[in-house]
Amino acid sequence: MKRAILIVALTVALVGSLLTSNANESNASELKNITFLTNFVFNGRHAPFFVGLEKGFYRDVGFNIDIKPTTGSGFVVTAVDSGQADFGMANVSPVVLGLARGAKVQAFMAYTDITTDGLAALSPHPTPESVIGKRIAAGQTNSARVLLPIIFNMHGLDASKIDWQAADPSVYISLLMTGRVDLFTATSDSDVPNLRRIVEPQGGTVYFSSFAEWGYDIYGYVLLGAADALARNPDEARRFVEATKKAVEYSIANPDEAARIMVKHNPTMNLDLVTTQWLATIESMQTPYVEKHGYGAVTRERIERSIALTREALDLEREITPEELFLILQ
Repeated sequence: MKRAILIVALTVALVGSLLTSNANESNASELKNITFLTNFVFNGRHAPFFVGLEKGFYRDVGFNIDIKPTTGSGFVVTAVDSGQADFGMANVSPVVLGLARGAKVQAFMAYTDITTDGLAALSPHPTPESVIGKRIAAGQTNSARVLLPIIFNMHGLDASKIDWQAADPSVYISLLMTGRVDLFTATSDSDVPNLRRIVEPQGGTVYFSSFAEWGYDIYGYVLLGAADALARNPDEARRFVEATKKAVEYSIANPDEAARIMVKHNPTMNLDLVTTQWLATIESMQTPYVEKHGYGAVTRERIERSIALTREALDLEREITPEELFLILQ
């Protein structure tokens, strides 16, 4: 009798195991593989996406996410437009520029409320006028090539006087340290902490000229996808927003763990540096505007300003509506 009970118990356990295994395989097969592009090489700003991967937030909404680095916002716009990736993140102004040039992309979430972009140097440059005639290193697809002309236009300056020096981001610091450029395009939450780790032990000082402080007061990084795909299935964007917001919320509440997860998935990264970078990114997310409107939300008024500033500064003829730029408007 005991043997019969044992056999029945083992049979039930085996069947249950098989059912669970089949269910897991079925759920895995139902996940959609998506490629997500960051706006640049990996840094602390991108920690929430790896938190979402690690914690299963993206799986919970039906995605198997593959996160890849890039060389700049311009690259992201082109790659998403051409179908090389499903989603990506980019500064909002290069997205407007891409639309004006015929790209079929659309933003669907504000990732950072304000930009963290600016210029890094070993001497102070307090105003836009102070960088005229200075050599500025910037990759060809770097968003600063769009943002700085907008700022120049806002200040009544001639953007043709910006002395861009084409360079790969991997050599920015060496170019600056050897005096071959005077500044390089940088972010307060990524490049500046890294540069300080190199310069300050040698007795030097890092100076950062913030585009936000120079009057660039529109959205920072936005998430975007191909317009046609978003039109066919807007629910995918909404689910991606849901998972990303959850990941950002978790990462803000647990910054040290978020950094550790980032390094776990990218072992060559420095944990202290990633932590510092992510803490700096949080400042661009927790603003009075976000407190009033909610994280990730956008308003028509601010989107219209983003479009207007970009079109005027870059002399873009094509009209772009807020609905064309953004899928989800408040």
